[in-house]
Amino acid sequence: MRKLFLAGAALMTMVSLASVAAPTFAQTHAVAHHVTKRATKAVTNQNIALTILPGSHLGPDKKLHDSFTQADFNVVAGVPVTVTVYNYDSGKHSFTSSALHMNVTLKGSAKTGVPGVTTFKFTPKAGNYGWECVLPCDGQNKGWAMTHNGYMKGTVHALANKDQQFVYLTVKDGLKFSAADKKIHDSYEPTNFTVQAGIPVHVTVVNYDSGEHSLTSPALGLNKVFPGAAKEGAPGISTFTFTPQKPGSYHWRCMIPCDGGPTGWAMFHNGYMAGTITVVK
Repeated sequence: MRKLFLAGAALMTMVSLASVAAPTFAQTHAVAHHVTKRATKAVTNQNIALTILPGSHLGPDKKLHDSFTQADFNVVAGVPVTVTVYNYDSGKHSFTSSALHMNVTLKGSAKTGVPGVTTFKFTPKAGNYGWECVLPCDGQNKGWAMTHNGYMKGTVHALANKDQQFVYLTVKDGLKFSAADKKIHDSYEPTNFTVQAGIPVHVTVVNYDSGEHSLTSPALGLNKVFPGAAKEGAPGISTFTFTPQKPGSYHWRCMIPCDGGPTGWAMFHNGYMAGTITVVK
């Protein structure tokens, strides 16, 4: 009788353990779905900045050419892209891509150091899309830049992975005019940009100045230094990645003496060698 009781108790224990250890399909599916949802975060909007510099980019022909920075750039496929172009050339240019059904005229600079600013939008499918400027330019070199990738034509790379975002910054000495002191100053373009929290941000910095510059923001844990141009028109190109976690507005500035020295005007004025990184949900 004692053996039967013990056997029955053991059987009841096994049944009880089995019921605890074996979740239902619905429970398993719910847990898996929950984990997947937490692990995957997709960018929902993206902002790309391009800068046009006249006679600034050295070509293999040893001449300085008109150029976009960046002419080749990445975006995330299937997500709306807002492109802002800062044109420091006095002449108009275009962003023309039959594959993207785009033909946007980019207004020129009305005054030295004051860029013409044009914004346009598109939402690409995954793939690579060639584009070019179809308005006559680089005239001092018989339009050479218009037919060469990396100058006044390039490629948009629309990537399928949505767990990433891209930022492109240009640095140049004597780039931007200030109405406050009527002088031309060293500057980043752009200085203010917006990214999404919790998603890696891939930053490319193209530095046309001969000296180093930095992007320093203690609140974001950033202190990145970017080497200068090896020679005129051959910019230093740097990349880094960071993942901001908390929404908010984060000030940054260049901590390396520039724009005339350690107290250079541009270093202490937003819109030049300082700015704001806005992190949104």
